[in-house]
Amino acid sequence: MLALTLALLLAGAAGEGEACVGTDKAGEPFPICFDPGNGLLAGAGAAVQDGEATPELYAGILVRTQRTSRSKGTPWLNTHRLFVTRARSGMARQGLIATLYEGNLRRHLEEGFILVPTARPVRIPFPFDLTLAMRLGHYERRVWEGPGWTLETGRAALLLDPVRAPTARVWLGLGPAASHMLRSSRQGTVHELSPFTTLLLDAGYETEDGWWATRVTAFAGWTLGFDGGMRFRTREEVSLERLLIAVNDQPVWLRLSAAHTHADAGVARVNEWSAGLGLTVRVWSAR
Repeated sequence: MLALTLALLLAGAAGEGEACVGTDKAGEPFPICFDPGNGLLAGAGAAVQDGEATPELYAGILVRTQRTSRSKGTPWLNTHRLFVTRARSGMARQGLIATLYEGNLRRHLEEGFILVPTARPVRIPFPFDLTLAMRLGHYERRVWEGPGWTLETGRAALLLDPVRAPTARVWLGLGPAASHMLRSSRQGTVHELSPFTTLLLDAGYETEDGWWATRVTAFAGWTLGFDGGMRFRTREEVSLERLLIAVNDQPVWLRLSAAHTHADAGVARVNEWSAGLGLTVRVWSAR
């Protein structure tokens, strides 16, 4: 998964650098570039898990912002995802996954340095952008497991980005993360804490015209239960999207995704593989 992302980071897209406005036979302009990180997200598809296919619906709000630091004059490239929800219907695998907020705040440094305060101060090059990655209110309800739910109340990570792209459409962050999780079942509610004992990866690439987009997220590390037990867990997710058509300037992407979880899925912390295929729309995402 990581190799695929790195390959896409290094590959140039055919449409890069082209104008983002076309004209029809009547000379009327229309957009041909779209931003996968902006707009109202809606979609539908199917997920395959443990050999069973289940219909899925997606929804959410995607916002990208860019601002310049007043003190240093360096740009902040920010991505926000609000109320992102995925619902599964059907008899076998009914469930709901909802995230109140997820955001990546990346500070792009053209020339980064670290000051070492010795007798003769030394300035050492620091070849990374810094990203603050946050997630709040990540809830999951898996009906087929019976009564119970999981809630990640919060997660925060400080990521180093060696790519240092001057655009929000390319990123590769890796660093330690802290999180708090609640798992509720018939036996009660269990607290789990990861005090920066988890390593988080968040990488993505989008072509200049927005016709292709991919994202990889993964983490691995230990959680500490309030009962004193330590548990190791991993989770990896990858998605690839390709623009199919635009209906009245509203783009429709084909989305392919896959995920793997080790000792972290659901209330029972099971191992799990899943894959998905669907169509997504981002209203008001034209550039």
